[in-house]
Amino acid sequence: MGQLYNVNIQIGDNVRSFSPAFQTEEKYASGWKSTLEKIHKRNGLDVVVSCGCKGKGKKFLCVRHYASSDTYRLAKYANTGFEHEAQCMYFALDDKSTGLKGYQHGVVREGNDGLLVVKLNSGLNEKDPTTEETPARPPAQRPEGGQSQMTLVGLHSLLWTEACLNCWHPGMAGKRSDSLVRHRLLEAAQGIRCGKTVIADILLVGTDPNSAQAKLQDKKIEGLAGSGKRLLIMSTMARYDAERHEKELAFLPLRQFGGLPLALFSSSIQWANTIRRFPSEYAAWKSGERVAVLALTSAPDKTRRGHSVRVNQIALLHVSKNWIPLDSSYEQLVADKLDAENRNYLKPMRFDASQGEVFPDFVLVDTRSDSPFPLEVFGMATPAYLARKQLKMDYYNRQYGPYGWWYWDATLEKNRESIPSFPEKK
Repeated sequence: MGQLYNVNIQIGDNVRSFSPAFQTEEKYASGWKSTLEKIHKRNGLDVVVSCGCKGKGKKFLCVRHYASSDTYRLAKYANTGFEHEAQCMYFALDDKSTGLKGYQHGVVREGNDGLLVVKLNSGLNEKDPTTEETPARPPAQRPEGGQSQMTLVGLHSLLWTEACLNCWHPGMAGKRSDSLVRHRLLEAAQGIRCGKTVIADILLVGTDPNSAQAKLQDKKIEGLAGSGKRLLIMSTMARYDAERHEKELAFLPLRQFGGLPLALFSSSIQWANTIRRFPSEYAAWKSGERVAVLALTSAPDKTRRGHSVRVNQIALLHVSKNWIPLDSSYEQLVADKLDAENRNYLKPMRFDASQGEVFPDFVLVDTRSDSPFPLEVFGMATPAYLARKQLKMDYYNRQYGPYGWWYWDATLEKNRESIPSFPEKK
C-alpha cells in the first residue's frame, strides 16, 4: 500500500480538504464515514472527489459502499491509476502495461455500484457447470480482441493487483505481515463482483488456527453451508516435505489453514495436473519459496471433524518474501536486488494474457523519468525464445528508446552479481 494524500471534495463551489489522518485515525472514523456516505448518496451530483497527490492527471476518485460490512471507501476510477504520483496508494499502471490488455472489452469493467465486475469462466453457484482446469488458449485460437472470460489465474492476479500486493515501496519494509496481506486481500475482494456475487462474500483467506479471525471465518463457513455457493479459498502452500508431499495427496497442503475447510482433491490426478500447469511455481515450492494458492471449491459440507470442500480449480502464484509475484528464479534475483537497494517498483500482472503479449517484468517508479521505467529479464537461449527476445527488444526500443528501458540477460551469467545497475533514483 502506497502513501495516502489529502482528499479534496468539491460540492458546488465549496471545496474541503481531508488529511490522511482524518481518513485513517480511529477518532475521526465516524466523521469520515459520514462524509463518504453523504457523497455516495449524492451519486456524483455536483460532487467532485480528487486525490491531492502530485500526479499530473485529474485523479478523480469515487466512493464505494460495501453492504456486507456497511463501510465506505474511496477508489480510483478504472484505468486512471497512472494519473497519480508513483508513491500514491491509487497509482497503478494502465491496462496496456499489464495482462489486462489480453481481455476483450467488458471482461473487466466498472459497474454502476462502483465495483469491478468480471466475467469468470466458471460459475460461482453449485448449479452452474464446472469449467475444466485448462490453460488459456494459444493466441491463434483466441477470439479476435482477446480472451472473452477471466480464469481463476486471472482472478488471482486481479485480487493481488487490487490489494496493491504487486507494488513495493521501501517504507513497507517489515510491515507487510501475513495479517496485513490477509486484510488487504479481503478488502480488495469487497470491490470485485461476478454476476450478483461479491467476491468477498465467498472468499476465505487462511489465518492462524488459534486466532480470533479463524473463529469468525468458521462462522462464515457455517453461514455458507447449504447456500449453494461455491467458495474461493486462499492461503500459502505448506512448507514442502518430500516424504509427505511426493506421495498421492488427498487434500491441498496449506500453511495458514485456520478458518478454512479441508480442501479435498476431486480426483487422484488433480494435483498432478496442477503441477503440470504450474511447473515454475511447483519448482519454487520444492525449493522452499513462498507460493500463494487460490482454489475454487464446492459449497462446504459439514462433517464430524468440521467442514470440507471439493476442489474444482487451483491457481498457484510464486511470491517473494515481500509478497511480490515472480515468474522465474531470475526475477527473484532482480526483486532481491531491488529490495536491497530500497527501490520503489511494481510487478505488472500477466492475468490470462498469452506469452505473445509484451509488457515488462518489473517497472521502476522512482527514477528521473516522468514515466514508469520498464525492467526486463531474459532467461532462456532456445531458438524460439531468442526470436521472441529480439521482438521484445525491438518493441521496447520503439516504445521507450534504447535508454528508456533496462534489461538483464541471465543466460550470460546467472548470479546476482552479474545483474546490471538499475537507473538512478531521482
